Amino acid sequence: MNIPIYRHSANIKRVLLILAIGMILGLLYYTQNLVHRLRQDSANLIRFYADIYAKAAMDESIEDFNFIFEEIIKRISIPMVLSEKIDANPTAWRNIGVSETLRDSITVAHVSKLMAEMDRENRPIPLKYNERVLQYIHYGDTNLIRQLRYLPYIEITIVGLFILLGYIGFSLIRSSEKRSIWVGMAKETAHQLGTPLTALLGWRELLKSELGENDLLNEMGRDIQRLEKVAKRFSQIGSKPVLQVMPINPVIRDAVNYYERRLPQLGPSVRLEFDSDGDYWANLNADLFSWALENLIKNALDAVPSQNGHVRVTTNVLHQGKYLAVDVIDNGKGIPKKNRRDIFRPGYSTKERGWGLGLSLAQRIIHDYHRGKLQVLQSKPFEKTVMRIVVKKYPPQKLDVA
Repeated sequence: MNIPIYRHSANIKRVLLILAIGMILGLLYYTQNLVHRLRQDSANLIRFYADIYAKAAMDESIEDFNFIFEEIIKRISIPMVLSEKIDANPTAWRNIGVSETLRDSITVAHVSKLMAEMDRENRPIPLKYNERVLQYIHYGDTNLIRQLRYLPYIEITIVGLFILLGYIGFSLIRSSEKRSIWVGMAKETAHQLGTPLTALLGWRELLKSELGENDLLNEMGRDIQRLEKVAKRFSQIGSKPVLQVMPINPVIRDAVNYYERRLPQLGPSVRLEFDSDGDYWANLNADLFSWALENLIKNALDAVPSQNGHVRVTTNVLHQGKYLAVDVIDNGKGIPKKNRRDIFRPGYSTKERGWGLGLSLAQRIIHDYHRGKLQVLQSKPFEKTVMRIVVKKYPPQKLDVA
């Protein structure tokens, strides 16, 4: 079963990302275009005032000149600095946040620095009289233009924070819902298995008292024990599992033996082997860890060909002996790179009748309960696929014997 929402989730994310980038670029373009137009208007206004001021200076009427200076020039809100030459020290300034009456060296040096910053953004405008340049007007952006320049970045930051908080919130809610579904299904399964298991145990004991020991009853007993183990596993989902430092090889051997008895059903030449290079210890819940390992072995056996299919389980140490790796290696059809992240999602499966829960459950057991890691180490179709479990390695300890 391959649920479409999981198959197309990556494409949906890409489309949403592209739309978000497009909206951001559109907002930046619109705002920067508006800022550019306002800058042009500011420059045109400065030129207009400069022409009026120069014309008034040529006029013989002192009243007109004073009116233009007091009522027009002084009311300009645009930051301006005047200088006799482009690179000379400033002679006057307005609207730059510095007192117009101060003329000490520190103030002049600070205004000169501001003037240089203005020149990098806007070209100085000459103030002419009879084709003679009297002064240069250096001007910068008004507060409104500066606010508009930073507005899109502020909006993007705020929207991004809301999206991030919303994503985290919805992710937590979704994880909680999925966890509740997992726990509910597991608990209900364990409860439903309990009644028929008790009845089967009773019927087996009744048959045993009438027929005595035989191979069929022994095989039935093993199957009932298996069902009891499955019920016990499901009952531990959602509860804090009890971990114990123990040898890991017997746990792996038990999982391998379970499938070895079923190999004839898979194909005449399918092989399943366990190879360990040492006796290692780990902090495990044996029931849950073997459940995760069995899921990996089952997937590997389903993937290998019926002729010369080979599955091998190995153990080895990593990172100077600090960690232990359990590898399930097969020569099956492999896992494409584009699907390697999807295979651990609940509901994703390439099998026609699969529910897509095995690997998701295995990852939850290894990651959440054993603080380990489950990954696709490598995959080459019909050559070698390696699923690796990594857990912390512990030194051998004395086991309590009841």
